[in-house]
Amino acid sequence: MEPRSASPTLRRRLWRTGAAVVGGSVFASACFAHLSFVQFGTIDYTGTMIAASLIPLIVASAAFGWIASLTLRLDASRRELERLALQDPLTGLSNRRAAMAQLDAWSGETEALALAIADIDFFKRVNDRLGHDGGDASLIHFAAMLRRMLPAGWLVARIGGEEFLIAAQTSDFTQFSGTIETLRRTVAETPLITSAGPYNLTASFGLAERRIAGGRDAEPTDRLITRADMALYAAKQAGRNRIEKAA
Repeated sequence: MEPRSASPTLRRRLWRTGAAVVGGSVFASACFAHLSFVQFGTIDYTGTMIAASLIPLIVASAAFGWIASLTLRLDASRRELERLALQDPLTGLSNRRAAMAQLDAWSGETEALALAIADIDFFKRVNDRLGHDGGDASLIHFAAMLRRMLPAGWLVARIGGEEFLIAAQTSDFTQFSGTIETLRRTVAETPLITSAGPYNLTASFGLAERRIAGGRDAEPTDRLITRADMALYAAKQAGRNRIEKAA
C-alpha cells in the first residue's frame, strides 16, 4: 500500500517556506552584488546581477526541493503508521485499540449502544484442515462478509485471533439482533472457496444492550463487553452457529 499524500496544511506551509527561502536568497544575493558594484564598479553590471540571482535561485531551489521531499515522505510515513496502529493488518478492519477508542467516543455522545462479540466456530479445525494460509483466508472471508452485510455506520473490528466485535449506536436492540441473525445465516450459507474446494464456516455471536442503571448512569463499556462475551460463551456451549443475548 502506498503512503498517503501529505495534508493540505503541510503542503501550504512547505510552499510558503520554499518561497521565503528562495526569494530571500535571491534578494540577499542581489543586494550583495549591488552593493559591490556601488563600491567597486563594473563594466557588466546586468550580467553579473543576473548571475547573482540565478546562482542562489538554483541552489536554494534544489536544497528546498530535497528538504520538502524528505518532509513529505516523513509526514506520509507518520500518518501511515498512525493508520496501521489502528488497523488489523490481515483483514483491514479496525483493531482492538481502535475499537475501544471508538466505543469510548460513542459513550460520550449517547447512551444507546448495542454490541456483539463474534467468534468463528472450530477455528483450530480450519487451520488443521486448510493450513495457516487457509486460516488467514477464512478470517479475510469472514471480515469481508461483515463489511458487506453490516450498515456503514456500525463499528466492525477484529479484536484478537478469530474474535470480532460489532457495535452500533442504536436503542433498537431488536433490529440490531435481527441484522446479526441475518449475518449469521449468510455466513453459514456462503462457503469459503479454497484450492481444495468450498469450505463452510459458521460463527457464534454473543449480544448485549447497554443498560442504564437507575435510569441515569450508563453501563461502562468494559462491563458491556463482558456481558457480550458471556453470551458468546453460552452460544458456544449451546452448540455454536447461533446467537445468544446477554441477560
